[in-house]
Amino acid sequence: MVNGFLRAGKTTLIRHMLQNAEGKKIALIINEFGDLGVDGDILKGCGEETCTEDDIVELSNGCICCTVADDFIPTMEQLLSREDKPDHIVIETSGLALPQPLVRAFNWPGISTKVTVDGVVTVVDGRAVHDGQFAHNVAAVDAQRAQDENLDHETPLSELFEAQIACADMIVVNKTDLLNEEEAGALTTRLKTESRDGVQVIKASMGALPVDVLLGQGVGAESDLASRHEIHHHHHHDDDEDDHHHDHEHDHGHDEFESVVVDITDIADPASSSPVVKSRMPTPFANRSPTQSVPTISCGSRASSQSQTSRCA
Repeated sequence: MVNGFLRAGKTTLIRHMLQNAEGKKIALIINEFGDLGVDGDILKGCGEETCTEDDIVELSNGCICCTVADDFIPTMEQLLSREDKPDHIVIETSGLALPQPLVRAFNWPGISTKVTVDGVVTVVDGRAVHDGQFAHNVAAVDAQRAQDENLDHETPLSELFEAQIACADMIVVNKTDLLNEEEAGALTTRLKTESRDGVQVIKASMGALPVDVLLGQGVGAESDLASRHEIHHHHHHDDDEDDHHHDHEHDHGHDEFESVVVDITDIADPASSSPVVKSRMPTPFANRSPTQSVPTISCGSRASSQSQTSRCA
């Protein structure tokens, strides 16, 4: 998984990887929106046999961390069901994506036994971060945010940067050709201090890194979520059911999923069992008559301030 702000150099790094794949068959999932096809057009064909146009999937319905169940999971299942399975799947997230929800998605039952997160690579713009801007063009990032109708978090750039660093297994300090040796060294030291123990911080120019450095880390990030301190963000939900507009703002982890499993035996006499069932049901379910249906959640559910919906792989 490759994440980082807009114009940090993610696409350049991936292009170099494809052109120097050393026979590894690589599939790409590119998260784009706004100016559609830009990154995809740059990458298509550059890997020749190792990454054909059929191996590149573009997700353009908004920030990938906000559309995990709708877009990302089905795409992963499709890639994993192919006869000619790729050796690696590289995911380039948008500049606004929170990496933790995407890593968590790899615990989804439909894909958890078939694939693992080899490593999370965060690409930072060395010049911009040294200057305290996080992104090369803050206005362009704000414009990207405004174009994404599905974005359900309004996280400041500083917090997004913290989330990207907290989740990283490798930090690539790109554009070091724009820094002098002292500046590059100071930034590398700072990022090592701010990241988790064991995280590699590597300097690069034009995203030029050996493929064996990027692939084959073998981390299994989805089984180590506790150490990737997820920042809780403000989410907005619109209530269109009333005559007036409401903005609901609340703090919770991004795309939080809960699973509930209920084991029951055969019920010989439903009528006699009804009072027992009702006594254990929370309001308002307990006040329903035996003939009324009770909403059930059969797999992962995501909570919202207005309703609770179920999503199954």
